[in-house]
Amino acid sequence: MMRKSCPTTTTARRLLSALTLVGALSSLVFVLGACEDKAIGRRCDVQADAGEMQAVFNGQALECPTRICLKPAADPMVAKVDTAPYCTAECSSDSDCDGETRDGNNGGDKRCKTGFVCGVGFEVGPLCCKKICLCKDFIPKTGLTAAASCDKSKGVSTCPNL
Repeated sequence: MMRKSCPTTTTARRLLSALTLVGALSSLVFVLGACEDKAIGRRCDVQADAGEMQAVFNGQALECPTRICLKPAADPMVAKVDTAPYCTAECSSDSDCDGETRDGNNGGDKRCKTGFVCGVGFEVGPLCCKKICLCKDFIPKTGLTAAASCDKSKGVSTCPNL
C-alpha cells in the first residue's frame, strides 16, 4: 500500500527549499558586492623624518593593506597641518577614497580631518603620476592642481608610470 504525502507538508518543504535558496543567493550577492577595506586614513609609519613641505612614503608599510603609507607635503597655501602619516591606495576617482577620519572628541587623534580626494601625490619616484588617495588637510581650499609633468600632452616626462 502506498502512502500519500500530505499536500501541506509538500508545500511547506518546497517553500523552505525556496527560502533557503533565496537566503544563499542573497549571502553570495552580499559577499561579492562587499568592498575590500584598504584602510585609507589609518595611521602608519613612513619610517623617515620629513618637514611639512616634504612628501615621503613607505611602500612596505605592513600596517596598510596596500603597503603604502604616506605623509604628503603641505601646500604653501595651507595653514599648519597636524595630520599624521596615513595609509593610502591607488584610485581613479574621489569615490575610491572613503576612509578613516579624525574623531573630533579625541585630542590625540591625528588622522585626516577633512576627508580624502583622488590625485597625483608625486611627480618623481616610484609613485610618480599615480593617482592615490590624498588627505584634504594638505590641499588648499581651491583644490588640487594637475601636475604638468604627469600630463602626456604637455611634453616629455621621465615618469615610467605614464
